[in-house]
Amino acid sequence: MPPQLFSISLILLILSCCCSGLAIPSSSIVTGANGFVGRHIVHALLIQQRQCDDVIICLVRDGKVKCEQSYWDAYLSDLKESEQCLVKVLPYDMLDDGSTLRSALQAASTSSPSSKICVYHTASVFGPTEDPVQTANDNVKSAEVVVEAMQQFILPARLVLTSSMAAVRATNQTPLNNKYYTNKDWNTLSTLDPNNWGSCYQYSKAESERRASKLVAKCPNDLEFIALCPSFVFGPPPPLPKQLQSQSSLIKQWLSGASQVQSRLCVDVRDVAKAHIAAGQMDLGDSNDHKRYILSTEARLSSELTGEALKRAVEQHLRKSGSSSNIDTSKITCDTVFDGGAIKIGNKEVECTDILRDELGVTCRSVDETFYDMVVAMLAGESF
Repeated sequence: MPPQLFSISLILLILSCCCSGLAIPSSSIVTGANGFVGRHIVHALLIQQRQCDDVIICLVRDGKVKCEQSYWDAYLSDLKESEQCLVKVLPYDMLDDGSTLRSALQAASTSSPSSKICVYHTASVFGPTEDPVQTANDNVKSAEVVVEAMQQFILPARLVLTSSMAAVRATNQTPLNNKYYTNKDWNTLSTLDPNNWGSCYQYSKAESERRASKLVAKCPNDLEFIALCPSFVFGPPPPLPKQLQSQSSLIKQWLSGASQVQSRLCVDVRDVAKAHIAAGQMDLGDSNDHKRYILSTEARLSSELTGEALKRAVEQHLRKSGSSSNIDTSKITCDTVFDGGAIKIGNKEVECTDILRDELGVTCRSVDETFYDMVVAMLAGESF
């Protein structure tokens, strides 16, 4: 090929990648890929990458590899556009000093040798454990290990860390501006309390982000770093029948009256996934600054308004589908004691809408839409 023609072809390739939202071709690695957020991220990646040859590597615990690969094989077989997409499931241990992640990085570079690789690190342990302090330390260690493994990698790379609103503030912590939380706020109050797993978890999210950011700042090979801090993540399960996650189980308890509806600052999992993809593909220019985004609606609904939204979702679905249900919405009760803590319910709690729209192109959907889609999924897949 003549040099001039080769140059034109290269320019066209770069322009094509830019038009699809990528500065250069990118391969993706998702840790904790069989989790609620992780699997939604992989689905969002597939929507973005159906016309490319890049590999998506899903990292899950060793005993889950076969099941997860079967899930994706079944899903992809139904998509004509997916013929050029490759989803590869590999084993992952977040406490193996980076061995399994280095193997995944090597697999990604072998599949797409000219690619920039983006690692979406969602893996962490959430919920009560026998030793919450050790669990928190393990979560922090896993974030450090990811950065250290990526530092050893030669190709250009970006880390998108799934942090949390728990890294922004502790329970009842006062915002820096005394009004609402922004991406400048940090959780400074949560501790490693062996009798409080929630405090341990909140500590682990803040400390994971802090340490990852500090390690990246010392990295000699220009490792890019973006942290995303979602509030409580709600939303429907990913496509294909699958046992619903704990978030949906909580909604089921609310609908059945087994527990009271609570006021939550929340975000839809589909918006969380979209923000991850945008963070993985956005142009950072020459900036090495720590990018950080809160993913959330800006104010929490009261428990009463949340309960009304659930009732509307059930009634709207039954009206549209013409079906019946065993759900008795009169059983829905609400927690009217909690007032929101440091920022009262109904007041602006976080500032994030404008920056999410302007920098990531993400607008968080309404709580009504989220609950409606969750109710539809539950009525289709579970009995009450």
